[in-house]
Amino acid sequence: MTTSRVYVHMQRPDNGEWVVVGRYTLTRSDVPGEAPAGVFRYAPSYLELGLNWVIDPINLPVLDDSTYIAQRYNGLIDVLRDITPDSWGKYVIRKEYGLGDNTHEFDYLIHTGNADRWGALTVSSRPRPSTAHIASPKMHKLKELLLELELMSSRKPAQYPAIRKSLVRTTSSGGARPKTTVQDGDTYWMVKPTIASDDFNTALYEHACMTFGRALGLNTSHTILHRPEGNTAVMVERFDRYQDRRYLVISGATLLSTEYPSSNDAMPGSNARWSYPLLAESLRSIGCPIEDLQELFLRMIFNAMVGNDDDHPRNHAAIWNQQQRKWRLSKAFDIVPNMVAGSPKRLAMQLSRNRWDISAETILGDWQYFGFHTVNDARECMLHFLNRALHMRDSFYEYGLDEDESKLMVDRITSNVKAIGWF
Repeated sequence: MTTSRVYVHMQRPDNGEWVVVGRYTLTRSDVPGEAPAGVFRYAPSYLELGLNWVIDPINLPVLDDSTYIAQRYNGLIDVLRDITPDSWGKYVIRKEYGLGDNTHEFDYLIHTGNADRWGALTVSSRPRPSTAHIASPKMHKLKELLLELELMSSRKPAQYPAIRKSLVRTTSSGGARPKTTVQDGDTYWMVKPTIASDDFNTALYEHACMTFGRALGLNTSHTILHRPEGNTAVMVERFDRYQDRRYLVISGATLLSTEYPSSNDAMPGSNARWSYPLLAESLRSIGCPIEDLQELFLRMIFNAMVGNDDDHPRNHAAIWNQQQRKWRLSKAFDIVPNMVAGSPKRLAMQLSRNRWDISAETILGDWQYFGFHTVNDARECMLHFLNRALHMRDSFYEYGLDEDESKLMVDRITSNVKAIGWF
């Protein structure tokens, strides 16, 4: 048996002080085929303070000395998986530390620096809370940073070694594509470039769709399009931090008590809980107001309308609002239409029970989960949103796309709106 442990620290939502919130322990057996076992306990010192912030209201809901056993991720608890990198960050870590493809999630967790983690949690081998400052590259290094991301994605040597070193240290913010965080004054931006191997200009289309969603009234993260010579990048404002404060965030996967990526995509039912209605139910259970449930309903429609089939559970989140003393649906992020082979006919998340296909029937199939009084209320909400999209679709010509790219999105929205809404 091999036992490893880390202390989990949290920046308090009220005064910004760092506290030890708990301890996570992983036991790995030397017996082939025996699964690792992970457990979490809230720290006695945290309980003695009388604080009432749970770091995961779904899977670690009670502030007492209970032992919580990890149910997913090969023994890693959900909220620690939330602050562990996804495929891009894992690739960088494997290359830097010489790790294999079967590396455990815990090893990715401890090899990632605390400076750039998602949300308000960090980890260390000691009970003393981490007070490390955020060490994101500054905005004036953006051109060099984009070049290094391109070189890293192409597996080429560094041209700016210091920037390459900082990119290796800041791999927490997940996703499958090259990205990093830059600081501009009090604000932090996720920088996501289009790379040479892309089939379409992903950064440009993400900016256009995020901007269009905001114009339609959705609560999307603010984006800026950056177009240096030879490349395009979208800068997405991070909603989980401002100045020196980090905000408590949990992913949609954690809210749904499901894995993403699935540990076995080939297994029937491996994504059975990837569901908008179930996510709405989880949001309601942790105290989110009805307007958040209906915002999620509209985001589901929007993803169907623009063809974003990468709407998996980790591309949704809830954030703790200290002023309101409640969890809220976070701003929308990672809305990237799939432009490879026509408009997708399915989403990654279920629109209604066991239905992934895009239609009015599936959108309205579980209307009651989204806080509507009647199915007619849900239908009117849907039709109003789709009608507004039809009237505003030509705004794509203003978002940086060329004429052909804009026409492609306008035609897609026209076709999808009519198919969904019976116009």
